[in-house]
Amino acid sequence: MDKNKHIYFIGIGGIGMSGLAEYYLRTGYRVSGSDMTATQITERLVSLGANIFNGHSASNITTDIDTVVYTSAVKNGNPELEKANELGIRTIRRAEMLGEIVNDKYLIAVSGTHGKTTTTAMIGKLLVDAGLDPLIFVGGNVQLFDGGATRFGSGKYAVVEADEYDRSFLALRPDVTIVTNIDADHLDIYKDLDDIKSTFREFCDRSKYGAYMIYCGDDENIKSFMNSINREKISYGYDDKNYLKIVDYRPSSGVLDFSILNSHRSYDNVHLNMPGRHNALNSTACFAVSKVLNIPFETYRESISGFSTVDRRMQLKFEGKGIRVYDDYSHHPVEVTASLKGLKEAGAGRLITVFQPHLFTRTRDFYREFADALALSDEVVLMDIYPAREKPIEGITSELILNEAADRFKNIRLIHERSDVLAWLRHDLRSGDVVVFQGAGDVTNLCTEFVNQINSI
Repeated sequence: MDKNKHIYFIGIGGIGMSGLAEYYLRTGYRVSGSDMTATQITERLVSLGANIFNGHSASNITTDIDTVVYTSAVKNGNPELEKANELGIRTIRRAEMLGEIVNDKYLIAVSGTHGKTTTTAMIGKLLVDAGLDPLIFVGGNVQLFDGGATRFGSGKYAVVEADEYDRSFLALRPDVTIVTNIDADHLDIYKDLDDIKSTFREFCDRSKYGAYMIYCGDDENIKSFMNSINREKISYGYDDKNYLKIVDYRPSSGVLDFSILNSHRSYDNVHLNMPGRHNALNSTACFAVSKVLNIPFETYRESISGFSTVDRRMQLKFEGKGIRVYDDYSHHPVEVTASLKGLKEAGAGRLITVFQPHLFTRTRDFYREFADALALSDEVVLMDIYPAREKPIEGITSELILNEAADRFKNIRLIHERSDVLAWLRHDLRSGDVVVFQGAGDVTNLCTEFVNQINSI
């Protein structure tokens, strides 16, 4: 594309869109866009030179715009998309534009229902530390990458989070494909788990000739099709049958140590400043990439020990006064289970979870599983459902989770008002407690409010 061109992003404040917008800003393009609310993300883009409108309006689309970028969240009838079509302006899905940028590079694409963002950031940091100067697109803000969701690099490598939502990852053609896990999710998009597995298989099949498949060999859903993919394969996990096996796993106080064993040698004393068996898996996927790219083990070990989590991925927001507070993006029962197990492994005092369900459809499909996952906590505060892109569904509320859990888990309560959640926490808090705010919605803002209140005491 001509750098004199003007690119417009509908929903520019979304984490995926903002990363693309920042990439084009940093490479000299004119960038504008719209979003419903101003956020730290939109403020960051404005500081980099973007022109951002509050709200979607046909008047925002002018004849000097050359390309309009949109996602599947933009529905038919969107006034900006309709005006672009009326004026004959090129329109393109975000996923296809990302593919235009990265498919000609040596592309490392990280897919999976859970763990994509953390694993992408780990691999991106590894390549930076190895001096490979990668281009990186990740689905979260990363302090290591100047607090943004993208890193501009001039090397031949690109590291990209490959999102399965709306099948957008099918626009990518990787040289290295990572599949962290596969579970039923996004059932507003996919018919069922078989449909999800079939789409992941198609994604793997679209990799370049000679590509590597790096996958969690503990995951039965991945193994159900991986043997049919005609590519080089590296499996990792805890099971003895994996090519890379995690051994000597030692968690303590929010950190963990482990070793990685293959048929040739043991790679010892890997240290990670994050809790949870799932993060050892993410780190081992990163190690597999180091083997493919011939990055020395010491470089990997030093890089992973210096890794600090992506924003909102089990992010330690406060430690002091006898308590710890985490902000966590987990919004699927499998993620909630993994995060809470990791916190329980740390062996602190009570685990208090403030959980905000995300989407009416996800709550409808998984309320029983959410109840089981949250029972790992000592105390649970449920919030109302965060609707995101959805309209309410009759009969689908947080009370589904509450009622499912109440018979076997008494320490769970539903609190509707955000101020009442904070008041309950302040009243109940004890020395030794670990408090985690979980969900993909605005529960993160409540976490910030709580930390501010603690700091003011």
